[in-house]
Amino acid sequence: MNNSIDWKFLLTDTRSRVYLLWLILVTTGFVLTQFFQRKEINAVWFVISVIGLGYMYRVMPLRVVQMRRIYLAWLVPIVIGMIVSALVFRVSDLSYLIAYLGAFWLVVLGAGYFWNGLVDAPAGWYYFAAALNLTAGVLCFSFDLFTLNQYLIAAVVSAWSMANLWLFRSGA
Repeated sequence: MNNSIDWKFLLTDTRSRVYLLWLILVTTGFVLTQFFQRKEINAVWFVISVIGLGYMYRVMPLRVVQMRRIYLAWLVPIVIGMIVSALVFRVSDLSYLIAYLGAFWLVVLGAGYFWNGLVDAPAGWYYFAAALNLTAGVLCFSFDLFTLNQYLIAAVVSAWSMANLWLFRSGA
């Protein structure tokens, strides 16, 4: 049994590059958000989302039904998340969510991983990432210590989730 990692494959395969790009984007975004918690951070996240989704759109053969389903598994939750993230600053009934946006995004990412697992077998790594993100999101909603560091927790959980997909799901 060969347990070595094929780094060349992980840096040249399309699926691998998508995972790696999202690993870098979400980790960077959540770390920035931990230290710059103002509504203007939504603009940074908009750029991050456009880069990630734009790259996926560019490299995925969306004429293939499964690829289109995978793309939608991320496009829909991210767009809904972005809309909610903007509305919390404008709609007073949603303003309580401002203090929990990191936790909210962990739940959104958990939904994306779960949906991705439904359309891209084998689904085990996606379901594991979904459970990890949802659990972290619930902890961040529930406990003050987690809430205070929710964006750093989101950075670690997101990086770990994407790194697992990059390293172990890329060749599937």
